[in-house]
Amino acid sequence: MNLVINIPKDKFNILEQEYKLVMSKQNQDTLFVAKNKDITISLYKTGKLVLQGLNEEDLNKEKELILSKVFDSKEELILGFDETGRSEIEGPFVITGLLGENKDLAIVRDSKKTDHLEKAKARVDSGAFGYITFVLNPQLIDRLRSGEITLNDIEERFIRNTQKTFEDLDLKFNTIVDGAQLNSNKINVTYLPKADDLVPCVSAASIISKTIRDDSKNKDTRKTWNVKKKE
Repeated sequence: MNLVINIPKDKFNILEQEYKLVMSKQNQDTLFVAKNKDITISLYKTGKLVLQGLNEEDLNKEKELILSKVFDSKEELILGFDETGRSEIEGPFVITGLLGENKDLAIVRDSKKTDHLEKAKARVDSGAFGYITFVLNPQLIDRLRSGEITLNDIEERFIRNTQKTFEDLDLKFNTIVDGAQLNSNKINVTYLPKADDLVPCVSAASIISKTIRDDSKNKDTRKTWNVKKKE
């Protein structure tokens, strides 16, 4: 049997130090392969960490050890944001803000690297504290764009309102948004390119957004799609 964990690339060195004495080999796809007792640990360059062994209890213990090494137990909650459908000519634009702890969502990967989205969504539903998703269909996108409201404007306002929703529940968290900075500095967030591949809470948000867009029956065309505005 095996277990899979998503390791952010900025945490690779922690595991390389942890297993340096038991590394056995590496190839073009892996950073290292190590053997710890009866468990084989393979860290791939994509960030996928695979634990293989015969004893489920031992595998879970190794997983918990790895999570404790990689993720700070005192880390604040993360409110991660990701969107999908921004550049598409048809269908909805979907944004999700997801609240959770990275260590609880390290078993999921960025939606672009996930083959079984429904299974991944089930894992997110089990591991996330909660999430809010905003779906804008083409008719609304066209109406807003006609009023000079861009997709960046929409995303920024959604981020601000989602933050307020969780803050009103007396929750403290750090906000991380996948991608480059949006229109202004009015919201207190960290913009991080490739965050959907580096931060598990953002990876989880990407899975929710992608699943909802894929399940949408709306395939209408956006009439303002080719209007050249800063999005």
